[in-house]
Amino acid sequence: MTETLRPARLDWSQGQPASSEFGDIYFSRDGGDAETRHVFLAGNQLLQRFAALAPEASFTLIETGFGTGLNWLCTQALRSEYDHRGWLHYVSIEKHPLELADLKQAQDCWPAFAEFSQALQVQYPALVPGFHRLVFPQWQSTLTLVFADVQDALPRLSAKADAWFLDGFAPSRNPAMWTPELYAQMARLSRTGSSFATFTAAGDVRRGLAAAGFSVRKAAGFGKKREMLCGEFAGAASEKSGSKPWLVRPQTAHEKRHAIVIGAGISGASTAHALAKRGWQVNVLEAGTIAGAASGNPAAVVSLATAPQDEALDHFPHQASLYALRQLATEATSKKLWHACGVLELPAENRRKDFAGNSSKELPENLSQIVDAQQASDLCGIDAKNTAIKDKAIWQSQSGWLDAAGWCRELLAHPGINVQQNCKVHGVRHVQGGWQAVDENGEMIAEAPVLVIANSQAAKYFPQTAHLPLRSVRGQISLLPASSTSQTLKTVVCARGYITPILANGGLTNGQHCLGASFVPDDESLDIRESEHEENFAQLRDMLPALAGTLSPNTWQGRSSLRCQSPDYLPLLGPVASTEKMAADYIGLKDGKRLDYPPLATLPGLYVHLAQGSHGFSQAGLAAEILASEICAEPAPVSQKTLDSLHPSRFFIRELRRGKI
Repeated sequence: MTETLRPARLDWSQGQPASSEFGDIYFSRDGGDAETRHVFLAGNQLLQRFAALAPEASFTLIETGFGTGLNWLCTQALRSEYDHRGWLHYVSIEKHPLELADLKQAQDCWPAFAEFSQALQVQYPALVPGFHRLVFPQWQSTLTLVFADVQDALPRLSAKADAWFLDGFAPSRNPAMWTPELYAQMARLSRTGSSFATFTAAGDVRRGLAAAGFSVRKAAGFGKKREMLCGEFAGAASEKSGSKPWLVRPQTAHEKRHAIVIGAGISGASTAHALAKRGWQVNVLEAGTIAGAASGNPAAVVSLATAPQDEALDHFPHQASLYALRQLATEATSKKLWHACGVLELPAENRRKDFAGNSSKELPENLSQIVDAQQASDLCGIDAKNTAIKDKAIWQSQSGWLDAAGWCRELLAHPGINVQQNCKVHGVRHVQGGWQAVDENGEMIAEAPVLVIANSQAAKYFPQTAHLPLRSVRGQISLLPASSTSQTLKTVVCARGYITPILANGGLTNGQHCLGASFVPDDESLDIRESEHEENFAQLRDMLPALAGTLSPNTWQGRSSLRCQSPDYLPLLGPVASTEKMAADYIGLKDGKRLDYPPLATLPGLYVHLAQGSHGFSQAGLAAEILASEICAEPAPVSQKTLDSLHPSRFFIRELRRGKI
């Protein structure tokens, strides 16, 4: 995607929203909700299909043009008539999304949908290009908003549609939304028998859909429109993934919704929570205590990872941090776990390019903006003018710090999750019907069809995952009592290191600042080192010398832990495959042979969520959504390219290509 996202420009002069850009209305003046029910709900026979859904079945609907969200509201209202039976996965693409204020004004037109519109508005994402996953467990529903041109978005989707809403502006006003390329992507993303409906009856649309393999028929239109189109995909569903064969992810629905998750840090807790929200029963097995290792620091800084505009659709850290900020604001604030005090980022040497302002200029100001030294001082409450800040800093008003261990406990408090602490798993084995976790004597601890390994570096001791390149990185934080000056610090400040405002999490760290953190690769010692305290304090002195001069480093306390990291700093997320089978199936890669390679043969039901490194609390939420979607055969909440970049087999294949295996 190369074009900067532009919000919709609305014309309200006629009392309802119309597009100033396309000169077309968002919904019929004869009754927008009635039009939706006639064209899209009845056109796709959703009344009958929702009524026939089994309680644990899922239904995927893809829409071209989210607009005011009216179609989503009407669909949710229809499902409510059947107690939201099954799971609805609604994927909607919008090039020019509405500002939140416009969305609220438009949805005020339908007070009958207030329950749904208010829930949507609470989670409505920032207007940033990319994939945005919203979860509504109370209605057994996910909404994936893709803010992008439909021609960029559809090739990136990993999904299989049961129904399509073709709801762009009229072909005569917006021809780019109605092209042969779009119809070809629809065919790729459809199951045999997938339905579609659209308000238009234009001949070009009818012929284009037919050429792509859809049976097309005319039906009575709504209001003054004489005709509309609907039909089904009559071709064979494509079995090909958009990935290379060795990065294919299995889409196997599991009849028995029971899983084991090994590890109760942020990766395991997020994974267990994502599955439990979908009605799964999850056994979490933890060798120590909840968040007892790297996830147990008293404060986790969560801020936005920026991405260039043209990379936003495929940039995992960026989309994951957006998801985390939205999730924490809606789910953790009321528990007093999330402190959105803002994060002020000063220009460390390794971040000079970001301070040219290119990334931040493309983001809404309430997410990220460039500020000068005086503004930075006013925001953080400490003199920041005589520092490395020079003349610029980045201010993120929605970022902040999180009670890390408290958040892990909150995620695991779901009634569908059972946690066994001080329960060390010595091995895992495949048996008929699933996987078993076993103790040092080979005795079964737990059994389930699905097992997720999320136990950080300890995964290397299981034969099935010993090949994964997991690296230990030691980190030590420092805790210092506040001074009269430091009490005025209002925000997190970071550069190479960071300092938090006074912690207020009700624990032993009350009244202290958290400084961090050291970064020592390939060191698994957990001792507390004076040298790393001094390193943390030196980073503070570089950032805020006036503040550092008021603190007494002789009174510091510390905590050390091990981060788990991959060679490319991205997590390992997804299915586990047999190394012997991979080596046999793809041996030709080392000679550069272009063959018809078979799809990756994975160990059925075995997955990993590992190597979040220093970014677990910014990334694990979306990573868990990705994994839960894969396990439940749902549409992915990220692009196909992003899925490939996280695949656990990527390093083994890389080594195979290089002739090292």
